[in-house]
Amino acid sequence: MSFQSLGFLLFFPCCCLVYYALPQRMRPGWLLAASYFFYLCCGVQFAALLAVVTLASYALGRALEQARSRRGRRLLLAAGVMGAAGVLAVFKYTGFALQAAADLLHLLGFAFAPPEFSLVLPVGLSFYTFQVIGYLTDVYRGDIPAERSLVRYGLFVSFFAHILSGPIARGGQLLPQLEKPAPFDAAGVRDGLLLMLWGYFEKMVVADRAGLVVDTVFGDYAAYGGVERLLAAVLYSVQLYADFAGYSHIAQGAAGVLGIRLADNFRQPYLAQNVRDFWGRWHLSLSGWLRDYIYIPLGGSRRGRLRQYLNLLATFLVSGLWHGAAWHFVFWGGLHAAYQIAARLTAPLRARINLGQGVLPRWARRLVTFGLVTVAWVFFRADSVHQALSYLGGIAGWFDPWAFTDGTLLTLGLDGWGWFVLFCGVLALFFVDCLHERGIRLRPVFARQPVVYRWLICYAALAAVLVFGIWGPGYAAADFVYFQF
Repeated sequence: MSFQSLGFLLFFPCCCLVYYALPQRMRPGWLLAASYFFYLCCGVQFAALLAVVTLASYALGRALEQARSRRGRRLLLAAGVMGAAGVLAVFKYTGFALQAAADLLHLLGFAFAPPEFSLVLPVGLSFYTFQVIGYLTDVYRGDIPAERSLVRYGLFVSFFAHILSGPIARGGQLLPQLEKPAPFDAAGVRDGLLLMLWGYFEKMVVADRAGLVVDTVFGDYAAYGGVERLLAAVLYSVQLYADFAGYSHIAQGAAGVLGIRLADNFRQPYLAQNVRDFWGRWHLSLSGWLRDYIYIPLGGSRRGRLRQYLNLLATFLVSGLWHGAAWHFVFWGGLHAAYQIAARLTAPLRARINLGQGVLPRWARRLVTFGLVTVAWVFFRADSVHQALSYLGGIAGWFDPWAFTDGTLLTLGLDGWGWFVLFCGVLALFFVDCLHERGIRLRPVFARQPVVYRWLICYAALAAVLVFGIWGPGYAAADFVYFQF
C-alpha cells in the first residue's frame, strides 16, 4: 500500500478516527494492528519476517538489560546485530556476493559459475533492520531502557508511517511517545495534514514529472547530446530530493495527525555549501545512524588523520552498499568519501585563498556542491559504473546549446505545459527551502490567518496538487524511489 494509492487514502482516516475514539491505553494496540494490516498489503510473507525480527530483537533487548557480565552483554549484542544484518544480507547481498566471488576467481584464473540466487527483497527491510540494530546498541550502551511492552516495541518497529522508507526511528525518540499517546490536538492535526499536502505536492507535481525526463534520457542516453544529459542529471537530483522528501513529509504529517513526532529527514540539502554540509542535511536519519553506529565506533576522528580517512571511506562504502547490492552504489559511496577526504586535505590551501563570506562566494560554493552531488547521483541512477562514466563523458563531448530553443526538450517526455508545471514546481520547492534556510516557516504564518482564508488556501492547494498532479498533462504515477532500497 503506497501513500499515493486510493487504499491509503481510505485506510488513513479510518485509522485516525478509531485511534482517537479509543482510550489512550488501547491506542498502541490499535496502531500495531493497523500497521500490520498496512504492511500485509505488501505481502504476507514479508509480514511474517517482520514479526520474527521483532520478536527476536525484543527478547534480545530484554536479555541485554538483565545480563550482568560484560562478556555476556557483548555476546548478546553481537547476536542481535549479526542476526539483523544477516537477514538483510541473505535477502539483499547473497547474489551480489556470489557474483563478486566468481569475478575474483575468474581474475585469478579459476572457473566458477555462481548458482542462480534470487530472493524478493521485503519492502522496508533495509530500514527496519537498521532501526533494530540501533535500538539494541542503545540498550547495550545504557542510553535507553529495554522496552517491556511487546505491543509498544512491535509498533516501534512496524509503525506504518515509517516502515517502508523511514525515517529510521531511534528508541529514545519514539518509544516514550508510544508509552504515553498524546491527546487529540486540532492544531497538530492541521499541521500534519498540511505537511502531508506539501509532501504530495513534492511527489506528484515535481518528482514524478521530473522522472519522465530522467527515465527518457537515462533509458537511451546514447541517443541524446550533452544538453539533454546534463538536464536529465540535474532533474534526477531534483526528482530524488522531491520524491524522498515528499515521502518523509507525508510520513511525518501522518504521524503528526496521530500526535506522534518523527524526526526530520531533510534540511534544505541543496543549499549546502560543501559536501560535508550536504550530509548534515540529506537523509538525516540514515546519516546520523551511520555516524553513531559505524563512524564513531570505528574511531571517528580521534585516532589520527589516516584512520579518520579510512573510517570515512568505510562509512560511505557501507552507505553505498545499504542503498543497493551493485558496484555503482559502492562507487557512489566511495566518491562521496573522496569528496570529504579531498576537502579535508585541501582545507589549509582553501583557507589561504578564501575570497570572503559574501553572497557571491556563498552561492558559488552552493553551486559547486550541487554540481559535485549531481555527478555522484549519475552513478546512483545508472545501471553500472561504465554506464555512468559513458553518460558523463557525453555531456562534454556533444553539447548543443540550441537544444533549448529548437524543440528538442519537447521530445523528452513532457510537452510545453508539462515543462511549465515542472518549472513552477521546482521554483516553489526552491523558494520554500530558501525561506526555511532563513528560519521562516510557512505553517505558523498560515495558522495566524483568519479561518476563511485558511480554508480557501487549503482548498486551492489541494486543487493545485490534483490538477497539476494526478490530472496534469505528462503525469505518470510512480512508486517512491526509495522503495527499491
